[in-house]
Amino acid sequence: MAIETLIEKRDDGYFRVKRHYSSHTGMVSIKIGDGAEVEEGDLLYTITRLGLIKKRLTDITGTVRNINTSVDNVFCGYYTHVLDVEHMLNDEEVQILEEERDYIFVEAPQGAQYYTTSNPGMPPIVNVGDRVDSGSVLAVAMVMKKRREIIYQGPRGRVAKIYFMNGQQVKAGQKLFGILPKPVK
Repeated sequence: MAIETLIEKRDDGYFRVKRHYSSHTGMVSIKIGDGAEVEEGDLLYTITRLGLIKKRLTDITGTVRNINTSVDNVFCGYYTHVLDVEHMLNDEEVQILEEERDYIFVEAPQGAQYYTTSNPGMPPIVNVGDRVDSGSVLAVAMVMKKRREIIYQGPRGRVAKIYFMNGQQVKAGQKLFGILPKPVK
């Protein structure tokens, strides 16, 4: 499924907007109306191709907006905008968003087991609050018994958040660290 997620700030708060696009060519049939309230797992639309019907379900609770009615019951191309589902962030989600707004994220370059220590029984390579510079080793990734150091490639800053537990399996692209850059004086 082709989805883009973005955060919008409006007068009445922050919203997570998930923009749904067709994931392949086919006949789109929209099953919901603009302004409808949906819950996780509700059917949004289907795409029919070569007699196969693929259902597109929502993964968040929210409100349907910006339905592209020009594609309803029409054969459309790949990555055509179909509709948006928006969800107002709660106070806890807003707090996390504002805390992380200035972070530089270090993401996992590949799916692997990630470790905060260089060897078992050793102290962590970095802790929350530690200063890091470009070239600093942050963690170790293990794939098929091969070690790969995760090296920070950004401006000087402090480790603000660690998003994984020592030895945890992490997928490619997931956040490993949040680095708060040193403020300019």
